[in-house]
Amino acid sequence: MDHYIPKRRIPVTLWSHDLQGLPGWVFLDLDAAGNRHPTVIEKLNESARFLPVAVGDEGRILLVNKHRLGRVAVGSQVIQSDVFARGFRPWREEEAEVALSDGTTLTGRVWMPLERETQRISDFMNQQGWQYFVLITPVALHLINAAAVVGMKLAESAGAPLTAALDEDEERAA
Repeated sequence: MDHYIPKRRIPVTLWSHDLQGLPGWVFLDLDAAGNRHPTVIEKLNESARFLPVAVGDEGRILLVNKHRLGRVAVGSQVIQSDVFARGFRPWREEEAEVALSDGTTLTGRVWMPLERETQRISDFMNQQGWQYFVLITPVALHLINAAAVVGMKLAESAGAPLTAALDEDEERAA
């Protein structure tokens, strides 16, 4: 016997090498007890390999391999708490320009929960594996597959000017 779990549809657009801007809806379970509702990023980061997505006017279900997706853009009308939950853990946002394997470059703020106060964005990215992270842009919230990231230009710097360090290295070599 099947057990129906009430769901709500969240509008998204899927992007990958194979899916260029495919609009659809992902499903989030409604918690019957009302304790806590899952978020889209939790749905993307759960261990299931395939993501059910309703597509087209008929709402046909397409099973999408989450590891092959580069990013998921969430509809502008979706409330942020449906996408990711800041909760009570400490977090920080870092400015970054993200280059993806499909040639797309997005600029915004990477939202990262903090494991420690001194955590750098490089530490956060090195922990991601195949997981998705949040990029907040002026246009939309993007959930980026860390495996699809080719590079990031960061707002953080090395502290001291690098040209001074290069000049010192050249003097020692001479």
